[in-house]
Amino acid sequence: MHELLCELRNLSWFDATKPVYPCDLSQAGQDSAALRRALRCNGDGQLTLHSFLRGGAALRGGGPVLSALWDTDHMVARNKSGADDWPSELAPMSDWSRWCAEHSRAGLRLPWGAVRTTQDPSLSDRAEALHQTQAARPFHNAALVALARGAGMAAGLPGPGLWTGSRVFALMAEAESLARRFARMQAARPDRMPRPAVTAAQMTVWLANEEGRKGRNGDVYRAAADELAIAAPNLLHWVSRANRARRGPQRFDVSLFLPLAGPERQHLTPSDLAAHAIVAGALATLLKAVFDTSPRTQLQAVGNNGPALALEDQVDRLAANVALMRCVTGGYFPAENIQDLRLGQAIALHLLRDRMETDNRSAGLAFRDFDGRSLRVQAHPRRFGRGLAELRRDAVPIAWPQEACHPAAHLTAVS
Repeated sequence: MHELLCELRNLSWFDATKPVYPCDLSQAGQDSAALRRALRCNGDGQLTLHSFLRGGAALRGGGPVLSALWDTDHMVARNKSGADDWPSELAPMSDWSRWCAEHSRAGLRLPWGAVRTTQDPSLSDRAEALHQTQAARPFHNAALVALARGAGMAAGLPGPGLWTGSRVFALMAEAESLARRFARMQAARPDRMPRPAVTAAQMTVWLANEEGRKGRNGDVYRAAADELAIAAPNLLHWVSRANRARRGPQRFDVSLFLPLAGPERQHLTPSDLAAHAIVAGALATLLKAVFDTSPRTQLQAVGNNGPALALEDQVDRLAANVALMRCVTGGYFPAENIQDLRLGQAIALHLLRDRMETDNRSAGLAFRDFDGRSLRVQAHPRRFGRGLAELRRDAVPIAWPQEACHPAAHLTAVS
């Protein structure tokens, strides 16, 4: 990691000293070592290890730390294939528990049902496991555990009877459905960012100075390839050597072809994880907003002997872990994770706004977004019809995500 970091520091792309994510230095105190670990860049403006494996979210206390909710994720038996239609938000929780088992294989288990391996799996093992994981399952499991442990709803929500576990799961089911639809739309866009494997192949051709260098992003590939060859030659050498070791003799001296995984993992396709980050962003936002995540509220992960978790922090880490594993298999860029998590967050905000305006009651929700900023949804009742909900970031009113762009004019002046 140190040698790789030294190579990356030579790239001009990391010359900027402004952090990509806000850093929470509250845990650093006066300890200079802890302070350095909490910074994205050192005093010389160089990239630090804190920037590696972030997963697209600003995490309290830094990262990369795997979420305990990820470690305690599990599957339960189901009697039939996944259910498409979910119960209503007025249905009893028994119906929702049954639906979760059928849809995502999430469910409650006895405290002694947790089985931990003797050795922590590698990132590659975890990434492979994610390909076999239903996108919503870790979040369904987290919500079920929270409800079973008596976690309350957010203090700003209306009185008992309206915001129940069933409503939470109804919102999660609708958010997952919308997230999957948006993922399919993104995959079908003609201007979609090429996959990392395609980019690596294009840059290999550029470095070989062969034909076929024209294309939609030809100039970008050429600039990136030239930068790598000049500033990070060791990085190119390591990747090429790994390719030769796994694939045998190569046609190109510099070979950046992906994936570098062994034959046992080359069946993993990027399409398996197309919706995972958007689903994670949406469901994580709902859990942070709806459950009481105040500092005094703790959640016991597994039975009475499990670790006490700060729910908001662990949910953020769970979403970041999902995003990170998409990068590990070489199917997605970090920039896509950043975008998809925030798209999921926008979906969740849209659903929360709709429910709170439909209720037409005074209500308020406060939580941190994936950039570490404070968000607050405040609903105001009206004398008739729907209420009005407003969104604030760090106490400043902002437009709702779906209204951020200026709408088209309804009237046009005609001479």
